[in-house]
Amino acid sequence: MSQLSDTSADTAGRQTVQRLQAAERLPVLLYLWLPLVIAGVLSFTWHLNPDFYRSYVVGEIGLLEATHVIVPIISVIVALRILLLAEVRRDRLVFVWILLGLLGSVYMAGEEASWGQHYAGWLTPESWQAINDQGETNLHNTSSWLDQKPRTLLEIGVIVGGIIIPLLALRRPAIRAGRFAVFLPPLVCLPVALIGETAKFSERLQSKGLWDPVIFYQASEVQELYLSLFILFYLIVFRNRLLARRKAGLPARSQAAGR
Repeated sequence: MSQLSDTSADTAGRQTVQRLQAAERLPVLLYLWLPLVIAGVLSFTWHLNPDFYRSYVVGEIGLLEATHVIVPIISVIVALRILLLAEVRRDRLVFVWILLGLLGSVYMAGEEASWGQHYAGWLTPESWQAINDQGETNLHNTSSWLDQKPRTLLEIGVIVGGIIIPLLALRRPAIRAGRFAVFLPPLVCLPVALIGETAKFSERLQSKGLWDPVIFYQASEVQELYLSLFILFYLIVFRNRLLARRKAGLPARSQAAGR
C-alpha cells in the first residue's frame, strides 16, 4: 500500500513538473522565427526601397507604426484575462503587477495612435499645441517624464530581466526556483529582447560615429515593436504559468513569498 502511495505521489510530482515546464514554452514560430523574419523584412525593405519604407512602413499610419498599436492592444486583452483569474485577485502583489502591465499597454497603444487622432484625423486644440512639441493629442510629446524616462525604465527591465537573468538561469537553474520566480521573464522572451536591443545599440553607435552600416532605419521604432512583443510574450507565459499552477493545485506564487 505504501509503495502504491509513493508511486502515485511520484507520478503526480512528475506531472506537476511537466506542466510547469510546458507553461514556459511558446511555439517556436511565434517567439523565434516571427521576430527574425520581421527583422529581416524591415532591414531588407529599407535597403531595397527607402522611399517605400519611409512612406508605408514608418509613417504615422505606416505598417510599423500600426504594430505599435496592435501588439499592445493584444497585451491588454491578455492582461485582462489574467486579472479575471480568481487566484490573481486573491494575491495582491500579482494583481498589482499585472494591472501595471495592463495600464502600461493601454498607454503604449493610446499614445502611439495619439488616442485615435492618427486615424480619425481630428484637429489638436490650440491650447494643447502650445505644450505638445508635435502638435498631437498625446502625452509623450509634452515631457520626457512621459516618454524617454518610462521607455528607459522599460529598456533596463528588458536588458536585466529579458537578457541577463535568462542567460544566468541557464547556468544556475535555481534562479527560477526562487520566491519571485513567477515574475521572471521566460527564456522565450530572449530573442525579441536581443533583437530590440541590438537595433537600439547599433543606432547609438551610429550617433557616436562608431558604426557605419545601417541595419534598421529609425532603429528606435524597430526597438519599440520588439519591446511590445516582449511584453506580450511575457504576459502570455505569465498566464500559462498561473494556469499550470492551478492544475497542480498550487497558488499563484510560492507560499514562501508571503502576502
